[in-house]
Amino acid sequence: MFTSRKPTTLTTLLVILYFVFGGLFSGTALAQWENLPGKAKEIAAGGDSTASVWVLGEDNSAYKWNENSFSWEDFGGSGDIIAVTNQGRPWVVNNKQIYRLRGRTWQNMPGKATAIAAGGGTVWVLGENKTAFKWNDEAFSWEEYGGGADLIAVDSNGIPWVVNDKQIYRLRGRNWQSMPGKATAIAAGGGTVWVVGENGQVYQWNDQAFEWMNKGGKASKIAVDPNGIPWVIQDGAGTQIYRLRGN
Repeated sequence: MFTSRKPTTLTTLLVILYFVFGGLFSGTALAQWENLPGKAKEIAAGGDSTASVWVLGEDNSAYKWNENSFSWEDFGGSGDIIAVTNQGRPWVVNNKQIYRLRGRTWQNMPGKATAIAAGGGTVWVLGENKTAFKWNDEAFSWEEYGGGADLIAVDSNGIPWVVNDKQIYRLRGRNWQSMPGKATAIAAGGGTVWVVGENGQVYQWNDQAFEWMNKGGKASKIAVDPNGIPWVIQDGAGTQIYRLRGN
């Protein structure tokens, strides 16, 4: 499914993007978005200073990005949703069952989930009742934090952000704070939080201004690596994968 490709020169990349993908990313300079090999249905990122980016391919298997070979490495398994911890370890949800990767083996975890996210040394899920739960590895169980949501992301401080019926919230202590704007996808990493708006464009949260900054693009799914760089999937382009180069 995923084939290796040598990095193109900037000039070649610009030409390819202009003629083949022109119009896909209309809200910002086209050259800022780099098209990557392969196709995916879900994407997630984690790691510390070194980005660990994973996708679920069209065959539902988990793949890890290898920058040196500019290709995706197959780690098997099967999932509907994926998250990646600060240690670069992927967790997946497959038919509501939760798994995490141990070496090359997928370990079945307790509980069921409809969404999953990781950040700040924590892992969170949305249960079957849409409530948010935080993983406690010592107790080997999930701790309930209430709320109700469809999507979840976790920032670098371990604070979950959720989307419920397109409305955005973040956890403050034990209370869920309503945030401005609406979103169809959300992700966090590298001290930043990003969403895909109702118009399909990509936005970055500015806490000082308490508003979302439009970064253009066109996406359906989003992940953010530990350097604060968003990676997206664009369904309209046939589940193509992109990452932002420059702001």
